Amino acid sequence: MVVVPTPTGGTHSMSSNTFVRSLHDLGAAAWFGGGLMGAIGLNGASEEVEDPRQRVHTASLGWAKWAPVNALAIGAHLVGGAGLLLANRGRVRAQEGVTANTVVKTALTIAALGTTVW
Repeated sequence: MVVVPTPTGGTHSMSSNTFVRSLHDLGAAAWFGGGLMGAIGLNGASEEVEDPRQRVHTASLGWAKWAPVNALAIGAHLVGGAGLLLANRGRVRAQEGVTANTVVKTALTIAALGTTVW
């Protein structure tokens, strides 16, 4: 267990928050893994469809079936991230480098959201 100081002089245990950590990590894994599989596997497989007019349609059907799961994965990642930020707000304020790290992670998440929507 890691114990870190809070701005008020107390301490905070980082061993808690298992649920929100799991949401954050599993959401990110499903989001990234699903997108990677779709880009490589689904789009690649659709290129094997004999009728060229059906290739885009076939890939679009697969992406449409994945969209609700992807939305849940993104939601889990965002809820988990917000929960971690809330649970660790004292550490974010007090520990050197944590704020900068949090800003970078947030910017990367926003960029990933942008590429997912695009």
